[in-house]
Amino acid sequence: MRMSNLVFGEQVTDVVLGQKKKTLKIKTKDNVLSKEECQKIINSFHTWERDKIIKDISIQEKTFTKEQLDANTEIDPEGYKVREVSQSATDYIKEWEGLPVYRCKVMRYEEGDFVKEHRDSQWMCQSNYWKPNTNKVAKDLMVIPLNDDYEGGEFTINGREIQQKVGSVIQMPQSGVAGATPRPKHGVKKVTKGTRYSMVFWNFE
Repeated sequence: MRMSNLVFGEQVTDVVLGQKKKTLKIKTKDNVLSKEECQKIINSFHTWERDKIIKDISIQEKTFTKEQLDANTEIDPEGYKVREVSQSATDYIKEWEGLPVYRCKVMRYEEGDFVKEHRDSQWMCQSNYWKPNTNKVAKDLMVIPLNDDYEGGEFTINGREIQQKVGSVIQMPQSGVAGATPRPKHGVKKVTKGTRYSMVFWNFE
């Protein structure tokens, strides 16, 4: 697998985002979960659903009910061109770096599944797993690979393949607050053999 020249840990490297050169910090943390814990998560009971692309059609408000939020969003009918993957909600991780985790899910990529590079929705209200009064802005996105017995399925950030270690976290900024670290795009290349599992979650502020 081709390695990215992004610098990990607490170090910083410059990458080009649009027409401006800004710093982008990507962090990794090894052995957050053991291989046994990862396998247990994979083998747990899951209610799988295909991940859909949901977008706002008007300005959302934190005080909206779920019904009001749903009425102000719509499913992209061509979302299948951008992603084909299944997901299952879990509450396995409830806090990260002192901030609450409101979105945590296991992703299942079967043969042919993929996710094109994208930036995630920042608002909790667009999540399938929204809870009342949790409509805060996402700070970071964390990805934990749960297995490695598959082919394809390379994880990319801004077009660069990133090494995946089972049970280790890849953490990238998601905040869009002015002056904050820029949000990178990320994606998963098509799985060509086997099934790729990962856990993804966001902390909110």
